Amino acid sequence: MTIDTYGLASDQYEEFFNRNIRLAAKLYLKANIIVVEEGVTHADFKTLLDLYQEAIYATNDDCRRYQKSNNPEALKEATSDIFGIVPTREELMEEIQSVNAKLEALTDQIAKLLEAQQG
Repeated sequence: MTIDTYGLASDQYEEFFNRNIRLAAKLYLKANIIVVEEGVTHADFKTLLDLYQEAIYATNDDCRRYQKSNNPEALKEATSDIFGIVPTREELMEEIQSVNAKLEALTDQIAKLLEAQQG
């Protein structure tokens, strides 16, 4: 688990996190009430840790979505890796379409060569 702000200021990240952890805590407390009503008397630390991790994941996702809508250039900078910028979905689709077109042209060329050899 890592904290990834996607280029947002730490106070903005904290705002998203506070919303997510409050929701997770409320759900945990409600679940504990139900568990106690069923006769189980202890809270599971692993569950608390899982809720914290889920809040971090949700917060990271909130930051990514926020930046995608409001500051896509910062998102690109934040998602760059050692070798450069990680391509967007649109850029990947363009590259896939380009490769598909090249494969189609290559297939056509091979078919023409085979026809020429047989004819």
